[in-house]
Amino acid sequence: MAQNLVKKIRKVLWDQNPDQDVWKDPDPDDLTINNAYKTRWIWYHTILGLLMLFANITLMAIFLLLAIKL
Repeated sequence: MAQNLVKKIRKVLWDQNPDQDVWKDPDPDDLTINNAYKTRWIWYHTILGLLMLFANITLMAIFLLLAIKL
């Protein structure tokens, strides 16, 4: 059983198929569902990252105000 687990981990981590595993940038001229998904994924996570940055800045401002007042 342990050998099967090791083989499965090795297959997932080290056996690569360049046709499937390599990131390929979407071609803007080729409008497919896969390309639209990749583009939306990038924008979605960029917006989430910016929202997290603003939330952290706000939390730090609240923390500093509380630290100064107390």
